[in-house]
Amino acid sequence: MPEYKRKRRGRFSSAPKVTKKRTKKTAEDLNIPMTSAEKQYKPRKNMRVVKGKKLEAKRRFKLWASIIGVVMAVLLICELFMPAGVFETASNTLKLIGGGSYPIDLESNNTSTVVSKGSYYYVLSSNSITAFSNSGKKIFTHSHGFENPVIKTSKTRALVFDQGKKDILIFTLDGLESSKTFKHDIKTAAIGDNGTYAVVTSSENYTAQVSVFKKNNQPVYEWFSSVDLVNNVGVSPSGKKIAVATISSKVGGYNSKVSVLNFKSATPENEKIFENTIVYALDTTFGSGFSVITANSYNFFKWSNFKSKEYKNEYNSAMFRTGNNGLAVVFNRENDKTDNRIAVFSSGGKLKKEFEFKGIITDFAVRNGNIYCVSDTKAYVLGRDGKVIRSGECGFGVVKIVPFGQNIMAVVTDNEINKLKLEQE
Repeated sequence: MPEYKRKRRGRFSSAPKVTKKRTKKTAEDLNIPMTSAEKQYKPRKNMRVVKGKKLEAKRRFKLWASIIGVVMAVLLICELFMPAGVFETASNTLKLIGGGSYPIDLESNNTSTVVSKGSYYYVLSSNSITAFSNSGKKIFTHSHGFENPVIKTSKTRALVFDQGKKDILIFTLDGLESSKTFKHDIKTAAIGDNGTYAVVTSSENYTAQVSVFKKNNQPVYEWFSSVDLVNNVGVSPSGKKIAVATISSKVGGYNSKVSVLNFKSATPENEKIFENTIVYALDTTFGSGFSVITANSYNFFKWSNFKSKEYKNEYNSAMFRTGNNGLAVVFNRENDKTDNRIAVFSSGGKLKKEFEFKGIITDFAVRNGNIYCVSDTKAYVLGRDGKVIRSGECGFGVVKIVPFGQNIMAVVTDNEINKLKLEQE
């Protein structure tokens, strides 16, 4: 038999390796205690491949969502700072584009009121209302047909009513916006910056009725005065509150009262009584509060908490004007109209300065802290210390003025508007 050589395996020769499959030990195998949250943990799903078109669509969606979010935020901010709305404010701004020239011939021969709104102004006459830009452009004109027209303005609108009659007209710079006829005679009215307006009328069963409407003429609130007369009303810029001034008689005289109403109740949320005087004017031009002018005082009240500031003068209040960043009141002697005290206040009612002016003041205005006035045949600009810094001859017949800048103003007569340049003193 053949001999076979036995193969030797020494200690240095390697035997076939047996590979063991490694298994991942879990926490349970190692007896590691686990929390309930860890036990409920589920592994993430496997990654999915998104096709290019779907990915691009998602990107576009996110982009448009971001753009819409930004636009909505901008619109919200604009609504806060533009109570009348973005579109109405923008429309009014566009109407100011374009130029005009001076002098301007007026169709009427009886100018009753001129109201400056910064870059444009309204001229109310016995038969029409006209809006002009400061450059002299006629923006619109409308024949109102009222016997006793009175104008009240907000940032973007003008309300004209026929005092003692039943009709009101509301304008933007596009012209007539709306009109309304009331059942009873109109005593006074006011309009807020967001378009909300209040009208005081007589009433069948009460002494007076105050009716509040939204800018679309929808009724919001009614308030009745059973005994006291209502002679002034104001609407907050947000259109959420009104201030009402009433007069009540007493033994040996009368009192006035200013009440703030918030449309939730007929009971005023705040009241202030002024003894032995009448509220001559109630103004809501500035957003933080409203101004009250009586026979010998100026008062400022905050809408939010009714905190007040008071200024008193021994002279009688004669005229009151608001400007772009403040307001002013002219006080004079009852028996001497040439002896004037002019008090200038900030938009928050703080007294900024007070000075004398000698001469009969036909009209005056306040702009950028300076006082513009007409006395006799001359126009003046008074500085912060009350001294004359510019002046110019304006002639006879000037009834109203509109300041455009430190050295230019419009002087309005019954039938003409001229631009006057003021020379440095």
